[in-house]
Amino acid sequence: MRERAALWPGSVRLLCCAVGLWASALLSPEPWVLFGVPVLGVLGIVILLRHHHLGVGVLVFTCLLTIQITALAAAHGPDDEAETTGIVVGHSEPGASGWTRLTLLTTTGFTHVLSPEIAADGATVRMRTQRLDDIRSTEAEPQVLEAPNRLWQWRERLRTELRVDSLAAGNDGGRLLPGLVVGDTSPQDDRMIDDMRVVSLTHVSAVSGSNVTIVSLGAGLLAGACRAGPRLRVSIGVLTCLGYVFIVGFEPSAIRAAGMAIAAALVFLRGGGISPVAVMCSTASLLLAFVPVLATSVGFVLSVVSTAAIMFVVPILLRRLAVHLPLLPTVLVTALIVPFVAQLACTPVLVAIDPRIGLWSVAANAAAAPAVMPATVAGFLSLVATGIATTGLPGADFASALLAWIGSFPAWWIVLVARVCAALPGAALDWPVPPLGTLLALGLLGLAVTGTWMLVRRRLWGLPVLVLCCLLTAAVIVTVRAKPPAADWLVLVCDVGQGSAAIINLGDGRGLVVDTGREPKPIDTCLDESGIEEFDLLISHFDADHFAGYAGTTWGRTVDRLFVSANVATSPEVRRVIADIGAEAVPTHRGQTLSFEAASLEVLWPPLRSVAAAAEDEELRNEDSLVVRVEQEGLSTLLPGDVGAEEQYVLAQQVRPVDVLVAPHHGSSDLAPEFFAAAAPGLGVVSVGENSYGHPSEKSLRSFGPVPVLRTDHCGSVALYAQSRFSTGHSCSEDKG
Repeated sequence: MRERAALWPGSVRLLCCAVGLWASALLSPEPWVLFGVPVLGVLGIVILLRHHHLGVGVLVFTCLLTIQITALAAAHGPDDEAETTGIVVGHSEPGASGWTRLTLLTTTGFTHVLSPEIAADGATVRMRTQRLDDIRSTEAEPQVLEAPNRLWQWRERLRTELRVDSLAAGNDGGRLLPGLVVGDTSPQDDRMIDDMRVVSLTHVSAVSGSNVTIVSLGAGLLAGACRAGPRLRVSIGVLTCLGYVFIVGFEPSAIRAAGMAIAAALVFLRGGGISPVAVMCSTASLLLAFVPVLATSVGFVLSVVSTAAIMFVVPILLRRLAVHLPLLPTVLVTALIVPFVAQLACTPVLVAIDPRIGLWSVAANAAAAPAVMPATVAGFLSLVATGIATTGLPGADFASALLAWIGSFPAWWIVLVARVCAALPGAALDWPVPPLGTLLALGLLGLAVTGTWMLVRRRLWGLPVLVLCCLLTAAVIVTVRAKPPAADWLVLVCDVGQGSAAIINLGDGRGLVVDTGREPKPIDTCLDESGIEEFDLLISHFDADHFAGYAGTTWGRTVDRLFVSANVATSPEVRRVIADIGAEAVPTHRGQTLSFEAASLEVLWPPLRSVAAAAEDEELRNEDSLVVRVEQEGLSTLLPGDVGAEEQYVLAQQVRPVDVLVAPHHGSSDLAPEFFAAAAPGLGVVSVGENSYGHPSEKSLRSFGPVPVLRTDHCGSVALYAQSRFSTGHSCSEDKG
């Protein structure tokens, strides 16, 4: 009774906390928060009377949850248009659309704004923003209220000098090093980014927790070598970490990396007496509380999952293997076990992001891991040398360039590992899409853990369990694997998501690629499946979902000519593509016939204009889409780009019946029924992916009439053969018009 009575003063204080939580919940716009938080608080107090530690845990969780929800609501701002003012502390590289994500430090915390223009880091900006999903967006260029101060200008000089010195090395490692050290991914091309993604080395292509940990631990250990005490070692490590994050930028990934690095510093530099698991859990909780946007960050989930798996599983496996395999070097066993365990633990999350798994991811991570530390250390020391050079000390500029040159070689090794492993068979195997794919991955992971645990416990039944897990995994992969086209294919309509791309087979390994989709990897995969190595490229028009993936066509292949509409032949987009792929530009217009050995293309649209279309005008770009009719032996195909109803109505007066019609504008309802009737196809294909436009519309599908209609989002890539035969990458049902 005395013990229970002694708890009452603390319970009263905690009750006051619960009342405070309810008051703060009033600030949240979500009704369930208003009622849920007091319920959790009362539940914690009730549990506290019988189970003190559990009750305290519930109340602490309630506090953190309330802080996170309130901070997240404040960061998202009001639903209506409002004025947002803050300091730019980080930004993403502009995407294919030209928009960038600005990270602002405002009075309510970190706010992310999607902007059409980049503002310099350190600048104080003001803009009119509105809610867009879980971030803010603005239509106008940010108004700069105050330019970056000298500290931010110094930071920008460090980043710029590192990029210049790294690129001067003249190898792929020089293009990776700025991303690895300070998160500057602008020098990386699409192929490098994709290779790193395929083999799960994305965490190396930009600053990750391992990089920040190397720097902060290195500073702390150096202080320890100088006879610094535990507190001073931790302080130096933490301060170095914070300074490093300032150079990198206050992106969510950098903040996450800093949190994990500080946790590691506390564990390793303090010198014992502290639980690694407790530190990790506390760090994750505090990061979520004060940087709530991390709750929706996949990188944060991957960090926590991989770190937890390494902390809980790796020590057990190392102890068991040390007993059963005492002759194997511990360093070698650790280098193999750590990436293997981390990769397995992250697989369900990775599958939820991209329904593919890689056979070579573990090998790639194990081979690349030894190069991460020397590259990071050399790059960081190059930054330090550049900082010293700003004081005017002679020789520091040379030292920074030399260190960047040295760091480019281990970085080059990482790029080489990624490129070789990404080119191996099975580098990216298809997996069922979520949620089924995620559940299957979780189930198979549980089976693998069970089998491994049984083997560790010396139970032979673990071996057949692991064999069963491997067989089931192989069965799932074989079941969903995309089927390549047969040898006699004539046209391949590629599955490139919400976009358009097709390949015309001209024989002897040559082809004509019509559009490329938005991303480079899907068209690269489709070309691999087709076996085409040398080709001409035809871009119907310069919307991103038709041309932005063109870089993927050049990976290990040769592009001879680029066919474009004569109306846009001098546009900046055309000049950029020509400069990148080195092809000869061929202006094309209505009335021309392009003859190839195994096919002929009749250009049906557009007519020549007296005034070129404006590059920024979306309507004119669709209006200028090249429309081509492809004639091959036994097959005629009509590829109409994104032409709308008006153009289709004009085309209906001249178009002849075809065997296959690819739906205009991905199945948009902006169509002319007369066009579909005049084309009278025997088969319809819709090149479409996940989208918010309602493509394909019911009106578009009905316009095909009673013929079968194949959708790439359901069927995968569609191969067309003579006499209108077809095959699809995945099993699917045919829609009827």
